[in-house]
Amino acid sequence: MTLTAADEIRIQELVTVFRRIGEERMKDLGLYNPALEVEAVGFRRWDGWLAGILVTPWFMNFLLLPCPPDTGLAGAEVGSRRRINMPKGEVIFLVGDGEELGPYLSNSIHSPMGQFPDHGAASTTAWAAVGPFFLEPGEAPAADCGFGWGVNRGP
Repeated sequence: MTLTAADEIRIQELVTVFRRIGEERMKDLGLYNPALEVEAVGFRRWDGWLAGILVTPWFMNFLLLPCPPDTGLAGAEVGSRRRINMPKGEVIFLVGDGEELGPYLSNSIHSPMGQFPDHGAASTTAWAAVGPFFLEPGEAPAADCGFGWGVNRGP
């Protein structure tokens, strides 16, 4: 399903909130990589969620944002775990709460981010990682897509 204008706004709000968190709380910590930026990668609608990867200077996580925002995680305790069956198989997420974003689910891919020399390397890694979350085990990526997943083809 194509992202709606409201989805695009929500994804931009996600980026804005995490940029602010980086500036206000994270930039002076040792795990912050100043060569990196906050970027939302490969977000799409999936099974009642906005799903994609968020790259920040301190983590790269696969996120599920409930769609609409006030559904899906009502009463969920921050820090608790949720198991979600995705096309690739079961994925374990932690419940987070991003200020005005509300609750979301997060699965860590990389943290900290010191292994990335620049944002291009982190972004390329995120684009390569997002597609397999939506592939069935053993399913081959689409032949016409350079990264192997056929939507939001990257920078």
